[in-house]
Amino acid sequence: SSYLNSHWSNIEKYLVLTVEGNLMVCRDADSPPDQVVALQSNCESIVEGKEILDLPRLPSGGRRDSCFALILPQDKFLLLLSDSPDECTNDAKTFYNILQ
Repeated sequence: SSYLNSHWSNIEKYLVLTVEGNLMVCRDADSPPDQVVALQSNCESIVEGKEILDLPRLPSGGRRDSCFALILPQDKFLLLLSDSPDECTNDAKTFYNILQ
């Protein structure tokens, strides 16, 4: 599972990645998206947690090597946390592939 935070509210979110390359952020599997990010046009870069100098305080159990950020326009970002460094690497690779 992944956690999503923008300005840290420590709320677990449900993420849906569409074949069109959109990331939909939902409260749960049955809720409509609270946010939709068109990754091809709105994701400027992907940054690994260990490279983020001003990384917000992570929730309990969160690790710097288990997160990465999607950098969006207007100084916004989505920080995604994974359960393990390996899962984080796999998740980040998925997003890298979409951006190529």
